Parts: sequence; structure tokens; C-alpha cells
Amino acid sequence: MNKKKWSKFLVAILVLTMSVWALAGCGGSSSDSSAGDDNAKQEQKADENTYTATEVTSDLSMAEEVKAFYDAVDLDYGYDLSHELAYSEDLADFLGWRSAGSDSEHKCADYLVDKMNDIGLQNVEKIGTQCDKFQFNSSSLKIKDTDIELTPASYQVNGTDGDLTAEIVDVGTGFEADYEKAGDVTGKIVLAKVDQSNEAWIDGYAKMAHEKGAAAIVTWANSGYGEAGTDSVNVQDVCCADLLPTTAISADEAKKVIDAIKAGNNECTLNVDAEMVDDGGTTYNVVGMIPGKNHDQRIVISGHYDKYWYGFQDDCAAIGLVMTIAKAMIDSKYEPENDIVFICHGAEEWGSTDCMYDWTTGAWGMVEHEGYGDGTLAMINCELPAFANENGLQVAAVPEFFTMVGDMFDRGLLITNGKAIFTKDPVETTTMEDGISYREHGVPYFLNSFEGSDFMVKNYHTSYDNEDTYDADTFQTNIDWYGAYAMYIDTEPALELDLTATAKQLKDNFNEEYAKEAGVDIDAYNAAIENLDAAGKALNEKIKACNTAYEEAVKAEDEEAIAKAREDGAKLNETSLEAFQMVQDDFLKVTDFGATYGHTPVDSNVENIDGTLKGIEDGVLWSEKEDGSGACECALNLNTVIEYNYCIFSKEVADGTTSEYEKSYYKSKDHAQWGWDHQPLIVHTGDASYELFHAESVDDLDKDKITGIYKEAREGAIKDIGEYCGQEIEDMNSIAEYINGAL
Repeated sequence: MNKKKWSKFLVAILVLTMSVWALAGCGGSSSDSSAGDDNAKQEQKADENTYTATEVTSDLSMAEEVKAFYDAVDLDYGYDLSHELAYSEDLADFLGWRSAGSDSEHKCADYLVDKMNDIGLQNVEKIGTQCDKFQFNSSSLKIKDTDIELTPASYQVNGTDGDLTAEIVDVGTGFEADYEKAGDVTGKIVLAKVDQSNEAWIDGYAKMAHEKGAAAIVTWANSGYGEAGTDSVNVQDVCCADLLPTTAISADEAKKVIDAIKAGNNECTLNVDAEMVDDGGTTYNVVGMIPGKNHDQRIVISGHYDKYWYGFQDDCAAIGLVMTIAKAMIDSKYEPENDIVFICHGAEEWGSTDCMYDWTTGAWGMVEHEGYGDGTLAMINCELPAFANENGLQVAAVPEFFTMVGDMFDRGLLITNGKAIFTKDPVETTTMEDGISYREHGVPYFLNSFEGSDFMVKNYHTSYDNEDTYDADTFQTNIDWYGAYAMYIDTEPALELDLTATAKQLKDNFNEEYAKEAGVDIDAYNAAIENLDAAGKALNEKIKACNTAYEEAVKAEDEEAIAKAREDGAKLNETSLEAFQMVQDDFLKVTDFGATYGHTPVDSNVENIDGTLKGIEDGVLWSEKEDGSGACECALNLNTVIEYNYCIFSKEVADGTTSEYEKSYYKSKDHAQWGWDHQPLIVHTGDASYELFHAESVDDLDKDKITGIYKEAREGAIKDIGEYCGQEIEDMNSIAEYINGAL
């Protein structure tokens, strides 16, 4: 699982994803809908929203097969396989890693082929796809005249080409101001404290060091990520180009280095044997299947096998889950209607250098080059499935699957184990895992939700992601529900894909105020939403009628009626999946973290510009209140928080990052990565924001110049909103027309 940038402002990004328009203090207002609820009501609501069950009570046709599947689940097999993938030295490179295109990734692919054959999966194969190779072989960092000898972790860049001996300089937090204090660092090794959750991604730190002429950068962290212990080392993925050797050590190790520097021992030798080859690698997706009666449709159950350190949860246990489901289906003698395909994806964490879409590379290859988007009813992806989430178990899904996911809790098929508890309401998927690659190819999907947990802050992408995090109840429950959902989708002839959810999200995301200002025909927009919603309802009725007819036919043992229901279901599935593909093509917008329909990031830019201008007018740069109403607080959130780079790094570094986002095709113009044509339009306000962030007071600003930049950007964004809305009206009507014509 790959977690992206700037969680300090994650609320802002989640606001976009969840379509909550008002950013408090930045040109909007918000209200607490729970105000006035008493404790009893809240407790009652919590009880109603949780789910536990110890037995199958459903009378659906697949109930007995689901029970047989549950009985066949071999939890020990799943744990043992997860442990082997996490800890086997034969399946890992230096520090236990298994990275894109590496020797260990290739060995592990062969290992998984053998495992799939062992449990009886059919048509087992390795499917290769191009990636950028990263091979990490060894590292050392020594401080002369001390006993300090460390083993840094390398980011996905080339190493030092032998010993690099130079002065090591502590540059504090690695921001522009820190380099000004540190003096000339040309040819030196810099040590920087990073916080990739609350401040910036590794790219900014590396770019800043490179701009100042450093020969290499050594980073450390004790906040944001890796908080399980001060001996913890945390790394993420590099999106920028191969600029300079970039490594990470722990907070404890950094303290030793800092103490040595203070004592005058600042000669350092860094040796990193790491190779990054642009377009020079192959990653393998390992595939096996249980063939169904109908080979025109399939269900994919997947996880990824590349990892950092042990990677027990992320994502070795997910591979254990995938294989355990496959084994239980085979052992229970389940005979699927459709092909059920089990995929262990490679290169999820990283697989493409100098690209903002550097992760989920292996999965992208499956759908972009191997055609796995065609006829795939659903992808059920898995991430971090075996730790006890203090927030409970929850399903993350595309909006169109919300109805099905919720209904499953009422149909008596799902069971829980031990202390595991489900939260009934699903949440929206993000871009943080392989599902986004499938979604862009018209495959609806869902997975277990893991965001917002302590694990993400403490253990994620560190050696603390180990077997000590294992919780059997959670693992068992996730295995059970993944299998049950797959069998339900497989058995029901018509896929429950609710296109009214698309209409609802577009409606919820529609800001009439800005659209009216842009000259949009509000009535036409709302009419298009109603048109799409009506078409979705008509499709839902057909889906429900088809599945009801099937269940009745099974009970009546009417083979002719069963065959008719399956034939009708296949036709409905073609319509549903084609409409879903159109929705992704027409409406999907992605940011670092979020995935949503419509143009919410553009609306948010207008709102934040309004807040910035108001702050300047009121003479408030940084608000002393918690409402974030200062000009700077609002400006920070521009362009889904990319603007924050102008606050901490040099203007040149920030400009480079903004340019990379704007030119979202720059590495993906040949469709080599996901997301390239779903990037929302940005505003060009960096010149103003840099001055704003570095001013002592509003009086220090050239107000006419600064406000002029923001106002011009606002005008452009309003124009963009008008164009987006016009296209969305056309697209909604087109999708509705397609559905109605197909029905």
C-alpha cells in the first residue's frame, strides 16, 4: 500500500473526496450536524452501524456454498505463507526488501507460481510488464574518528558509485530557511529531519538538497510516520527524477550523527549500492484461476507482494489472504459460474521514476496491456488485512458498490470472528492501492479500509510492520468476507452496480454558486443529474428483477429459467460495466490521495482564493484562531495542498513540483501510468503564494501585484468550472441515453 503526501492537510483533501464544500474560514462555512445529539442517541447510532455474526442465516442460493467455504478456510496456511513471504531471506534483497524488478521480486514470483500450482489453481502464469528497476544491495554510513557505522535505507534512486567521502552537515528540517542558516553545502552530505505526513514528501527534500549542490542527503524522522519507536526507519516512494543519493536512518541514529557533528567529527563516508534503471526492469504479476462455466466474465481477488522490510501487513498477509481464499474455494469444491482469478501484483509500492504516478505499476500493466479490464465484474483488492484496527473493520468501495456492500450486511452471508467488528457504512476508495489502475479501465472494486489507523502512523513502511502486528480474528474475518463477497458476485447473474450513486456524488459535488458565476445553465445541470439518476434507477430495477428471477428459478429447480436469468444478467452486466467505464472516463478526478467525480478540486481552489483575498483585505496573514481564516492558511490548501511547497522550499523547487503536477502527462503521455488524464486543472498562484508565505505582515506585500495574481487565477478557475460543467451536462445525458437505449 502506498500512502501519498501531506497528511497535515489531509482534511482538505478528504473534504474534496467527501464533497464537503466549506473549508472553515476560507470563504465558506460549516456546521456540526451532530450538535445537540445526546450520548444515548450517539451510542444507539453506533450500535446500529456495527455488524457481528457467528453463523450464516441467509436463504440465498449460494448460502450452503459460502458455509462450506468458511469451513474449508485454513488459517494456519494463510499465516504460514504470510510469514514465509515476510521473513524468508531467499525471497528478499537487502534489509528484507522486495522492490520493483529486483532479483528478490523475480524469485518471489517463481515461488508464488509454485504455491499456486500446489493448491490446485489452474492456468498459473507469470505475466511480465515493464517497470523501472530498483535493486538495493547494501549500504553503510561511517563517521570518521567515531564508532558510528550505520546501515541507511535507500530511496528508489541510484547509489553513490562506491565510497562518497565528504563533510556531513545538519540542515535541520531541510527547508529553504535551514539551508540559508547552514551555509554552502556544495559537494557535502546533508542530514535532514523530514516529516512526510505533516510537511512534504521526500521529493521536496531531495530537490532542495540538489538545488543547493549537495552530493547526497540522509534523512530521518520521528513524527508523521514511523512513530512506533525512535529506532524506526521510514521510507516512501520517490516521484521526482534521480537527482542524488537519498537515504534514511532512524531518529536514534540521527542523534548520534548530530552529536558527532557538534563534537567536530563531521567527515562522513557514505556507500550505497543501489541501482535504479529507468525503463530497465520487468515486474511480474502472478496469476492463477479457478475456471468458471462462463469465461467471458471474471472476478479478480488480489494483493501485492513487493515490500519494505518485513512488510508483514503491507502486503505479505494480503497475499496470504488471497491464497487462503483460493485454497478454501478449491478444498470446498466450489464451482464458480465465472472465472475467479487470483493475482499477486508486483511493483505496487513504486515502479516508475520521475512520475507522479509512480505506484501501482504492475496492476496497471495487467489492465492496460493484458486486457484484464474487459469483462471483469469486480476487483476485490487487499491491503494490510491482519492487524486489529482500533476503528473496526470497514469496506472501502467505489460509490457504485456502496449499495451492494451495505446490503450484504443484511443478507446473512457474512460472519465475523472473535473480537472483530464491522462498521456497516462503506467509505470511498482513494488512489492508495492497485484498485485505481483497474477502476480507470472500467472495473468496479472494493477492499478493506485501513486509513486513519494507528498502524499507519506507527508501523507503516518500517521494520515495525512485523508478525507482532498479527491479529487472528481480523485475518480470519477478512478472509471470510472477501470469499463471501466473491461468491455472491459470482453467483448472482446481474452485477449490483448502482449508477444512481454516480448521480448522487455529482449532485453532492455540484457547487451552484460557482457554476452560476461561470454562466452554467443550473437547470440543465440539475436536469442532467436527474436524467442520469432515472436511468440508474431503471437499470437497478432490471438488475434486481433478474437476480430475483434467478433465486426463484433455483428454488424451483427450473433449469430453463436459470439459464434465461444468466443470459439476461450477462447482457445487463455489459450495460453496467460500459456505463461505469464511461463514468470513469468522463468524471473521475484524482489527486495524490483522493478520487472523486466532478471538479471539486477546482471549486476548492476558488474557495481558497476567496479566503486568501479576504485574509489579505483583513490584514491577517496567519490567523491566531483555529478557524484557519488567515490568508496563508487558505493559500496553503490551493491545488490540493501542492501550494505548501512554496511555504517551506525555494520557489524554484516549488515551481518544479507545480509544473510536474500540471504536466501530468509528462511521463504518462504514452499512457504508461494510471491517472494521467484524470488530473484536475490547477491555478498558477505560486508567485503570489511564495511572497505571501514569507512576508512578515500584509503591509510588507505589494497588494496590487499579489491580489492581481490571485484574482486572475480565480477568473481562470471560474472559466474552467464553466467548461467542466458544460462537458458534464453532455456526458451525464450521454450515459443516461446509453443506459436507456441498452435497456
